[in-house]
Amino acid sequence: MIDRRIFVLGSAAIVSGCGDTLRVPRVLTNVYNAARLVTVGMEDTPLKRAQISKIPYASMGAKIGKGPRSLMILAHIKVDGLHWVSADRAILVTRGGRVVKTAGLPENLRDTRFSGKDPVDKTLHRITTPITLQRTLDFDGDRYYGLVVESTFERVAEEKLTIVELEFNLILVRERVRAKTINWDHENYYWVDISDGFVWKSRQHIARSFAPIEIEILKPPAPTA
Repeated sequence: MIDRRIFVLGSAAIVSGCGDTLRVPRVLTNVYNAARLVTVGMEDTPLKRAQISKIPYASMGAKIGKGPRSLMILAHIKVDGLHWVSADRAILVTRGGRVVKTAGLPENLRDTRFSGKDPVDKTLHRITTPITLQRTLDFDGDRYYGLVVESTFERVAEEKLTIVELEFNLILVRERVRAKTINWDHENYYWVDISDGFVWKSRQHIARSFAPIEIEILKPPAPTA
């Protein structure tokens, strides 16, 4: 269930600057206020579907590890992906359900580049046999710049999942990930729509320095033409 409290995903200070650095424009005051209207108040009261429906933006719940959940609002749709913003101004940028950039977290992912089409982008539901993918990650500073990561995707099972009073029939897909140069092995999980591959829920390792981020889509973006 989604808590109605604000969870500070990372530092309270927003990242700003130029170049590829993510920044939050001041014009997003209405987005922050929309998040606060739902997340403040009765801290331990679960979020209801009626509340989600009243928010005039696409929204998702996100949490790091075993921490409480944060409501995140879709602020922008850009070439690099969907920009989701929390009430404390942390940012997750997703593309097809995968987090490809972040800001305001303990360690931030600056960029993700793929060697081919990422199967997380609406094709995971078609997997019948394991498939592989290679991508390159850039993190803050020069510590892990150009980190090559290899993935293997495999279908695990079909599951019924409830997200804030709505039940879905989904396919669970596991992504086994390995970054050989830093000895970083982990697994990501995606719960995808059987019909179109839309990722309704995921558990993704974004950086080596903190626990995975769990994401649930509460109100999906409107389909684009």
